Amino acid sequence: MPTPQKEAIVEEMTRKFSEASSVFLADFTGVDVNTITEIRKKFHEVNVEYRVVKNTLARRSFEKAGITGMLDYLTGVNSYAISYEDPTQPIKVIEKFKKDLNDKFKIKAALFEGELVPPEKVDALAKLPSKQELLGQFVGMLQSPMTKLAGTLNAAMSQLVGVLKALEDAKK
Repeated sequence: MPTPQKEAIVEEMTRKFSEASSVFLADFTGVDVNTITEIRKKFHEVNVEYRVVKNTLARRSFEKAGITGMLDYLTGVNSYAISYEDPTQPIKVIEKFKKDLNDKFKIKAALFEGELVPPEKVDALAKLPSKQELLGQFVGMLQSPMTKLAGTLNAAMSQLVGVLKALEDAKK
């Protein structure tokens, strides 16, 4: 029989899983408390929530949120890195710690922008640029043709002024 506390956790996690831009499911077996604390700090700095939830509660939460793909990975000891803004932030933090963790912190799967990403493809997410970088590249691409057009028009006007100046000097 579910207790009110467990029901509240299921409701909260259902909402979080539904609203998240990415959810990374990780097995943290063998990682010491100090390292987990450091990871939590780094996640907090980039607005990523890090939670440990019992598998039965997580299963219910995923089912209520309509996310069935993650259910196959709910075995063992699991933690969740949940991002609401930039979906690449959790994996970027995890990648920084991978060298120190010696593969103890294993990503089992990810939910990235509503799509299930299996463990063998999660590493590719770390190579994706962040949302801010993508926006910067996009603005640069939009700005480039305008800059070239302005430069071309300016050069044509400069050449015209040069020709007119040469004609004026020739008539003197």
